[in-house]
Amino acid sequence: MKILLLNDDYPPRGASSVSSVVKNLAEGYARAGHDVAILTSHRREISPSILREGNVTSLPVSYRTALRHYRCLKMPSVSRMLRKEMARIRPDVVHAHNIHQYLTYDALAIARAFTPKVFITMHDVFGFAFARLATRRYLDSQGKDPRLTWMDHIRAVKLQWNPLRNWRIRQVLRTNVRRVIAVSFALKSALETNGVTNVAVIHHGIDAQKWQVSAEDRGHFRALHRLQGEKVILFGGRLSEDKGARELLQALAEVLRTVPEAFLLVIGEEARWRGLLDSSGVETQIREHCRCIGWLNRTDTLHAFAAADLVTTPSLCLDTFNLMNLEAMTLAKPVVGTIFGGTPEIVKDGETGFVCDPRNILAFANHLSLLLKDTALAQRMGQAGKRRVEEYFSLEKQVEAHLALYR
Repeated sequence: MKILLLNDDYPPRGASSVSSVVKNLAEGYARAGHDVAILTSHRREISPSILREGNVTSLPVSYRTALRHYRCLKMPSVSRMLRKEMARIRPDVVHAHNIHQYLTYDALAIARAFTPKVFITMHDVFGFAFARLATRRYLDSQGKDPRLTWMDHIRAVKLQWNPLRNWRIRQVLRTNVRRVIAVSFALKSALETNGVTNVAVIHHGIDAQKWQVSAEDRGHFRALHRLQGEKVILFGGRLSEDKGARELLQALAEVLRTVPEAFLLVIGEEARWRGLLDSSGVETQIREHCRCIGWLNRTDTLHAFAAADLVTTPSLCLDTFNLMNLEAMTLAKPVVGTIFGGTPEIVKDGETGFVCDPRNILAFANHLSLLLKDTALAQRMGQAGKRRVEEYFSLEKQVEAHLALYR
């Protein structure tokens, strides 16, 4: 098969987690003997022309992001480029991933003119939401009620709200897409609750061979970041309050009462972390037990996971499929994760870590403390997590599930 993958960004210029997922799938399809092409985008300040690098074609697309909820539906200049490139590639299958900013949902209608096999994977909630799903209704229902109203949309984006956006997206999906794919059952439920139908679930996979770290590299990373003798909790990503940063800092204060060597290591934008620290009002002695080391390249990220004693993902939004869970488990690290979103589908509560409502600060802190104090338990849970990834979340399984759907 000739498989065309669409995503708004793609390595090496694109650094989003979804771009990495798409790259892994492309490599997996190629290993399985399929012809793979990628259509992505770049900003015009990088180049005003279409860029071609091997099997990757990047279209120049720029606009004021405040117009995103209108421009994501269709931009004539982008549609012309997409139509021309698909005519050149002549795909048997078109699989879109994140196209809700630059490649536009019109890409699906264009693809349908070339093949009946058009698919889209929803990696987040933006197919039906204007911002992360973290309404009071959702949180108070323990993640059971993901329903959104027009008032929720207005509260999220105010004057940027486009009242026709979600209706148009549903129409495009019904008319042109053979199957919508969700990355978790939690996301599938939210999609269906908000009017998106015909949804299958395929979880992400991970290439465990790329996640190997030597004891020497682990030790070097701990020495470089002054972590000797510390019990390290790893947290990271796009840092914000709805990722549970405030609750994590409150839990850390509790943890330090019984585990004084506990240390919070944060991966992400340092300025945003400083802002979260300031707004949370944590005491100076708590700040001394946490450090943000910025964004890391892939090698250093591996070393950070290896250097940690546990990983936490305490999101307070519908976190559809937090890849940090898989990455931690691949390196045999226990996880303390959230009940909100796809984490309970990855982390087995009491077996590969713990799952809780991060707003219950005492329960959250107790889980962290237990794993930091009980090394044998942490190791057992870490090994159980590694086995779970190998059994259920391999890249090979993800690739085969997609190919079966294409067939």
